[in-house]
Amino acid sequence: SGAQQPIPPAFGPYTNLSAKDFAQSKSFKSSDRIVGTYFFYWYDAPTKSHVINPRSGTDALTTHPPTLKAFSYKSVAWHKRQLSDMEAAGIDVALMVFWGAPSEHETNSQLHWSYAGLKPLVAARDELLREGKHPPKIGLFYDTSTLQHNTWREHVDLTTDYGKQWFYATVRDFFSCIPPKHWAMIDEKPIVLLYSAAFAKNYDQGFIDYTKAEFPKEFGGRVPYIAPQNSWSGVTGDNICAWGGAISYQRAGICEIGAGYDHSAVPGRTPLVREREGGKFYEESWRLFLRRPSNFVMIETWNEFHEGTDICESKEYGRKYIKLTRKYSALFKNG
Repeated sequence: SGAQQPIPPAFGPYTNLSAKDFAQSKSFKSSDRIVGTYFFYWYDAPTKSHVINPRSGTDALTTHPPTLKAFSYKSVAWHKRQLSDMEAAGIDVALMVFWGAPSEHETNSQLHWSYAGLKPLVAARDELLREGKHPPKIGLFYDTSTLQHNTWREHVDLTTDYGKQWFYATVRDFFSCIPPKHWAMIDEKPIVLLYSAAFAKNYDQGFIDYTKAEFPKEFGGRVPYIAPQNSWSGVTGDNICAWGGAISYQRAGICEIGAGYDHSAVPGRTPLVREREGGKFYEESWRLFLRRPSNFVMIETWNEFHEGTDICESKEYGRKYIKLTRKYSALFKNG
């Protein structure tokens, strides 16, 4: 590749924080029992983004939201409804599936929704807090696809100084958009889960160490809680997460549970279906988890309609999976 583009400053305003910026923050303890889910917020019905397949004009969704009205990452009402339903399901943490990167700051980037969706999310959570609700706190799911697929066509090598800065900047950019009172933290550390290692050109322990060293300088002394997926061999973080819980129960430090899988609406993919069995598969995964629980479980996913892994309210299943999640998250938390 040619000359590397300089990494821009933080995208959002919430940097150079001090202790007083955390006055309204509440953190989980590592001994707490935490239920999280992955929140995909890339949908925008008005522009058909992530709703209709751009090349074929076909339906991009395998399962569907109850309505396409205000079905958009730009809609405060939509975010508010999702967070409210997550609370109803007994979910403590919403990890935003973030495709932001230093390369995606410009509004013409196809991945700019990653940034544009965070302001309405924050506004929605603020409204719920004012109403006396207890919506889930907000954390980061770093979709590492952006290490290979980004506007600058950079295949990021995390062993280089530039690669470490790129990785750190992505984490920094996300939290710079979220006031600290909304952060999901464990032992005062903001939560960051990583997707697959396969997208990095190269990596070693250095990129984690660099991020843990740099983040506190801009964010009031806080060190991030980083859980790499189990594909990052030889890399140590605060915990280990997995992926694929929608197809089979995944046991890790952070376990993964899902309701089923069907990506038949996604063009060009080999068919792969994990039947929901009317909810039986989901319940059985929960039971496997409850027999030997870790303290942190992730539900895969809240609303990935392309792959039919959603547990949110849908046309196909109504609120069935919200109710099931409520039941099992309560059993988990009550021991």
